[in-house]
Amino acid sequence: MRPGMKIGIILASIVLFWSGVFCLVCCSDNLNDRAADMAEKALRASVDNPESIRILAVSKPDSVFGHTYITQEEKMALSMAMVEINRKVMEATDGLEDFDPDDKETAALMERQMSAMSGLRRLMDFGGPLDGSPQPFSGWKVKVDFEGVDADGQGYHSEYWFILDKEAQCVVKSFEIPLP
Repeated sequence: MRPGMKIGIILASIVLFWSGVFCLVCCSDNLNDRAADMAEKALRASVDNPESIRILAVSKPDSVFGHTYITQEEKMALSMAMVEINRKVMEATDGLEDFDPDDKETAALMERQMSAMSGLRRLMDFGGPLDGSPQPFSGWKVKVDFEGVDADGQGYHSEYWFILDKEAQCVVKSFEIPLP
């Protein structure tokens, strides 16, 4: 092999390596943007009154591995949010003694809380590896904090969580968490 040929191969390898790194970084940003956009579109498709939605915040897309969509810290934070909603309902209804089914605001809050708890139970991963071995990358998690008006004209504040596929092209799972 000629000496000039070795240098050419080394230079070509370096250029290809850095081009690959550049492409990877650009595609990663593109996937993050796509995941956030998909979550906003999915939110508008998921609520009763999409024109009333006011998005307050969209989280940075977070990687999901295997079927463990919610971390231990997130489970604790969600539990605390549910306790606060429960406290608010109990306070408004005097421990459900004075519950008025015609009180649309309290009834809607209770319905949202029950739906959130059901969604959380469906997301619990009981089939993961017991040894704690790392799971493969399976998609993205995006949270959207928003305010809106439901079908009965009641205002509310919630956070919608979207679990997206690897390419951030479709929603795999989603659930809404009512916020106080």
